[in-house]
Amino acid sequence: MAQRILVAYGSIAGSTAEVAQAVADEMRSGGAQVDLQSVEAVKDLGDYDAVVVGTAVRMFHILGKTRRFLRRHRRALGERPAAYFLVCLAMGEESPENISKAEGYAKPMIAARAPVSLGLFGGCINHDNLTDFFGRSMKSVPEQDHRDWDKIRAWARETLPKLVASDQ
Repeated sequence: MAQRILVAYGSIAGSTAEVAQAVADEMRSGGAQVDLQSVEAVKDLGDYDAVVVGTAVRMFHILGKTRRFLRRHRRALGERPAAYFLVCLAMGEESPENISKAEGYAKPMIAARAPVSLGLFGGCINHDNLTDFFGRSMKSVPEQDHRDWDKIRAWARETLPKLVASDQ
């Protein structure tokens, strides 16, 4: 497999970056050549056959830096297969209501490019990593980690052939 895939992520406190790393590692294990970068570091998508974009959700919205990435690379995203994932506390419990909420958060991503796959993953609150204004306001919320690493790795394995086989 000679596919070159970019995994780009928007993260503030590091939880989404850790999920992106797991996705990239799993896709590499599947034979893909994978680059991992923050959405702010990505300059051009021209060298990539497919793109995975992941983002944290804050205050019921994907991160502004992820929205800017999607706007900046809208045309290039339309020229190659894309998959998306969200990391959010709503997915701490996988109920139909929470899935619907998380899918709603993904609408700006889907508007940029219909994905071959959408991963919805539970989020994490680690007080040591929450240093911005929003994070300080979350200090009253108990620390928690709802990331299901088996589910994340399975999603990456299942998504890889969709990215490779897709001719969208």
